[in-house]
Amino acid sequence: MNRPRFILAFLAFFCLFPFILAARETSDIVGDTFEEKSGRGLSIRTSPSGVKVFIDNIERGLTPVSFNNLHTGEYNIRLSREGFRDRTFNVVLFSNSRLEVSIEMEEERGLVRVSIFKESGSPETLPFSPQIITGQSGEAVPDVSLSEGFTVLLDLPAGFRTIRARAFGWEDAAAAVLVSEHVTAEADIYMKPAAFKLERLSQSRKRFNPKDSNNLGVTEYRFEVSAPGSGTIAISDKNGTEVYKKPLGQFNSWNQSVTWDGRNSAGEIVPQGIYTVTIEAGAQQEFSGEAAETSALKLETEISYSISIFPLSLSGGLPGLVFAPLPHTLSARSFQIEGGILFGSFREQGERPFSGLPFEIGLRVAPIKKLELSTVFNANPHFGNSDDKKSVGWGISGSVKYNILGGGDIPLALAVGASYAFAREKGEGALSPGRGVGLYIPFSLELKAFSVVFTPTAFWRGPEKPAPALLLSAGVLYRGGWFNAGLSLRPEIGFNAEEDKFKLSAGVEARFYPPPSNLVFSFQAGIRTFGGRTGGFGGLGIGVIY
Repeated sequence: MNRPRFILAFLAFFCLFPFILAARETSDIVGDTFEEKSGRGLSIRTSPSGVKVFIDNIERGLTPVSFNNLHTGEYNIRLSREGFRDRTFNVVLFSNSRLEVSIEMEEERGLVRVSIFKESGSPETLPFSPQIITGQSGEAVPDVSLSEGFTVLLDLPAGFRTIRARAFGWEDAAAAVLVSEHVTAEADIYMKPAAFKLERLSQSRKRFNPKDSNNLGVTEYRFEVSAPGSGTIAISDKNGTEVYKKPLGQFNSWNQSVTWDGRNSAGEIVPQGIYTVTIEAGAQQEFSGEAAETSALKLETEISYSISIFPLSLSGGLPGLVFAPLPHTLSARSFQIEGGILFGSFREQGERPFSGLPFEIGLRVAPIKKLELSTVFNANPHFGNSDDKKSVGWGISGSVKYNILGGGDIPLALAVGASYAFAREKGEGALSPGRGVGLYIPFSLELKAFSVVFTPTAFWRGPEKPAPALLLSAGVLYRGGWFNAGLSLRPEIGFNAEEDKFKLSAGVEARFYPPPSNLVFSFQAGIRTFGGRTGGFGGLGIGVIY
């Protein structure tokens, strides 16, 4: 034997021996790791955490846990948590290393054979397609197919479980069962036919204008039924005269809905006013085995031509055209969300064109009739040549607007509003008048599909500029069936020292909201003059209106 080689091999084995003995585990579950690190002691982590740790049968804490004062030697580790299999393994600790253990706990599970039966005497013709529901979430077990005998074998976590069955046209039923790893449990569930019920009638819009485009000019009625049946929707005016009636077809699920577009049975838009909506429904006699009894639910819907839901620009937190706030407000509980990005030349400090890429996201909402709130967050990334120009400014602005006059037979609309804009350095809205407080009075002449608007605004830019600037915005908006387009301009007259005495901004824009979706796509472009210079801009946006 070559003695030097034997000695080298022995020394190598002796050096590796601590790492070989550091962990001797009784399972090779994927996810378990045993790592030797510099230091001293033992740390144990588990997935999930909160597992009891027993060292030589003495409880020492819950995972994750670390032990820094264990003596060198071999220890027996047992991990225990209710609902999971115990894990047991041995470790050997040495004075010159630290052992970090990560263990994947195995959930205890068992089998349950679930059988669903019809109560004796149930009608054979009543459709029977039960769903199985387990746990407390109330969700049906996914991807479970019942056999022809309505039996299925489920693999469930161990412990007491409540298994429920649900089927349209049948009363919910349940069975409690103890799930064990070692025994296949049995759960028999008996279901009986459900009495027909009509309930929970609601509507998506209590007040709407049939002249609005696509799904902004309709309302959806939703209700629930408990069993197969059929029904009708009938709509009557304030005098009780029926203007619309429609059969609802056969019910084959719990949740039902039907839409009304504000037209009568002849397809003509009904006059303004309050309408009574009646949903009447009853069970199918062939399933119930009894004479059909019907039940009815009623609610009221208002048709109003004074409201008009259409998207507007949210630039600077002032809903309207890009440079001219409009007096129109959304109907109660309607909203618009829009985000956009701009490119071009915006700043007044001589920055290069296209040296920034401003973007903004805004919300416009009407909590009650004639009152509209809006807010916009904007950010202005700058891409200058020097480090001091490479920055991102941001700001936030908002407004409140109340519509005093609008709609009806008078072709005029009037509102009053107030706005506020805050911005960090270089964070003013790219198309807004800047940071400050504004009071504005939008007034428009309504000419069928056109709105001609004029909006005087007093705008205070802060204590250092006490005299308010005068903004004389004006514009024209065209409203189509699924798009609108406009032209606006905003002259700004300043009265303070060290500010431009005159600025002018002008822009064109278009918004498309094709049916049947609620999406809005916007395009805009324009010019701005400031400090004797002129800059151009363009922009794209996308949003939602409801």
